[in-house]
Amino acid sequence: MLSEIIKVSENSDVGFVGLKFVDGLPTVIFPRGYELANDEKQIRKDIIKLIATIQKFSGHYEGESIKNKIGENDLSMPITSYQYVIYDFIAHGYYTEKEVHYVENAHGKINWKRTIQKVQPQTNNSNVVYLKFITKTNQINDNNLITKIHEYCVHESFDKIGWLFFEKDAKPKKPTIKFNKRMFLSVLKEELGNTFNDSKRQLFQAMINIVNNANETTDKKINAVFGVNRFEYVWEHMIDHVFGEDSKDIYFPHAKWHIVTEKGYNVESSALEPDTIMLNDGSCYILDAKYYKYGITRSANHLPSSSSIEKQIVYGEYIDENDMFEFDDKHIYNAFIMPFNARQWKCEEPYKFVSVGTADWKPAESDKNYDYVLGILMDTRYIIDTYTKHNSSEIVKLANLIDESLDNYLKR
Repeated sequence: MLSEIIKVSENSDVGFVGLKFVDGLPTVIFPRGYELANDEKQIRKDIIKLIATIQKFSGHYEGESIKNKIGENDLSMPITSYQYVIYDFIAHGYYTEKEVHYVENAHGKINWKRTIQKVQPQTNNSNVVYLKFITKTNQINDNNLITKIHEYCVHESFDKIGWLFFEKDAKPKKPTIKFNKRMFLSVLKEELGNTFNDSKRQLFQAMINIVNNANETTDKKINAVFGVNRFEYVWEHMIDHVFGEDSKDIYFPHAKWHIVTEKGYNVESSALEPDTIMLNDGSCYILDAKYYKYGITRSANHLPSSSSIEKQIVYGEYIDENDMFEFDDKHIYNAFIMPFNARQWKCEEPYKFVSVGTADWKPAESDKNYDYVLGILMDTRYIIDTYTKHNSSEIVKLANLIDESLDNYLKR
């Protein structure tokens, strides 16, 4: 039962999110605020979507580049390679290579050079006539070593993650060749180097990743992971992808050191960088994605700190006072975006306004909108489902929530 292997990373400040095997047994850990499904079919879809989210965040063909090991004997899991081999197998079956054969046949494409060399012609009224021909045929060689290695990789892929894609225990035939890592890698790398076909190169590279990850002892219980230990980076990336502008460098406040010497010179310091700049209908929204626990605990201790609030206000001041921007102080907004489970909060919408952060050094009744940093909760399942590049409809929804929430707060 898939429902027995899923859970949510709720309480720890830094917790693993993704797929983990311990002694061969899988566990899938979803990010905090995620509403777990009860239906097996939906759970399967949710697991695949979580894996896809982590893969998209990684920006690599293999997700291992973002994995964090959970023990010195643990292996990163080439899950994207398993997926590729499974999909390719479903579409095309086992990989085979065709061998060219020349046979004596009256049908097919005639090879005249071989026909003249091998076949005795007949003469008729001084004419040379060939009654038989040598023709070229392509025959599949399913005993080829590369086919046997592909059988192994297909079986290994189904064995590791086939349960993610199929409700029944669907496994292909057992491989007919004994695993030999050195030999397998040698054959695959040679095949990879000898082809310029993109589909074949992808398949061979996926097979190489699988072989590199495989154990010589087939009954060894694996300890492997695919995921991240710091999901806050994925949270930031999702918020920026759905709501943010691609070119946001101009919104970064810069500073510099003026070195006091006889010659004197300036040294640029690193810029302050807001997570996300969202633009809508002539207004600028400075968003800071915080993977904090307030949406789970409802404790003020789990809201962003004073330094985070003040940093947001500085971002707003920079945009307000910089002549390159045309936003006035009534059209610059600040907000933190934190995860929550909308159902547990009994919310019909995937967003909820919960708090306002202010700075003591600012006027108590400031007329600048960016002096009020709103706390917005966002449903985790919802943002994962909406994880696309720059979603205009979601930008409008979030902008309206921030506008209306601040207006209501100031009118209280």
